[in-house]
Amino acid sequence: MEKSGKKAPSLLKTHIISMKMNGTKYSSKWDSSTFLIIALVSACCLAEWFLTEGLWPLVISVVMLVFVIVVFASVSYRIVGRNLIVYSFFRTILYPIDAIEEIKPTKSVLSAPAISLTHRLAIKFNDPNILKSSTLLIISPVRQKKFITELLSINPKITLIQ
Repeated sequence: MEKSGKKAPSLLKTHIISMKMNGTKYSSKWDSSTFLIIALVSACCLAEWFLTEGLWPLVISVVMLVFVIVVFASVSYRIVGRNLIVYSFFRTILYPIDAIEEIKPTKSVLSAPAISLTHRLAIKFNDPNILKSSTLLIISPVRQKKFITELLSINPKITLIQ
């Protein structure tokens, strides 16, 4: 049996893969902060290439840059049935929408499955076991109004804080 807020067990992975074709997908929003991070990584990679000799620093720098872009591009969210599924690189986590208590905008820079640093939503659950603490789930879906509307259509008890 699946446990909410936990890494999906391997038996569920096949089901989750099939769920990718259903529901509404929301990519993580990219904004100026995203491109600034990519520019900083690029600058560090180029600096390393100019400061050292040989081809290996360039190869390693390009691999690092591609890795950062792939990680950023892999973050997305999907609403399927009564679940919010968060995809982040190789990690897939299911959260029950019925357990969402509150949604509010945030500018938190905490590490989260959210690419944007300025267009983030903080989701509070009514069960602290979902996230194993009192921390909030921070995400940055594109089309935030539509995302919130869809969550509210599933769970009208969600409180919106502006």
